[in-house]
Amino acid sequence: MPVRADRDRFFKLFFEQVPRPSFDDALQMSGDKRFYRLYDALHDDAYRNTSPGKLCRKFGISWLDLIELLRQYNLNLGLICMANHLPQICQDVARDARSREAVCPRCNGLKTVTDEAGGSIGCPMCEGAGNVRVPGDAHARKLMFEALGLIRR
Repeated sequence: MPVRADRDRFFKLFFEQVPRPSFDDALQMSGDKRFYRLYDALHDDAYRNTSPGKLCRKFGISWLDLIELLRQYNLNLGLICMANHLPQICQDVARDARSREAVCPRCNGLKTVTDEAGGSIGCPMCEGAGNVRVPGDAHARKLMFEALGLIRR
């Protein structure tokens, strides 16, 4: 009987560690009839003296099934939280992808440089404007194009 004792110990540990409201939600959102039956039994006075582990065995639910149920439930909650931030992240990626104006690195915005003879000439890099166009982040641009379906991954 050591296998059954280990199995019972795992079930006991699971039900001691997992918050019941979260577990109830996970059971109800599972889409699995076995978990629906377990939920009903856990809330039925007729089973109040039956251990959760015994109920799981009765409905064909393994300890690993419970772990996977809880993992998937928490992953889905996490994805919801992440999705709430998606609009701002998309806006940030779009902002990073945009080109911008920056001070010319050759003339430092002075619009002129010294030629070989020591005279002052208009900066050939910025054409005397003092600033240059800097392309947006290449990775951010690629992400945008992929997200918009303009290119494939």
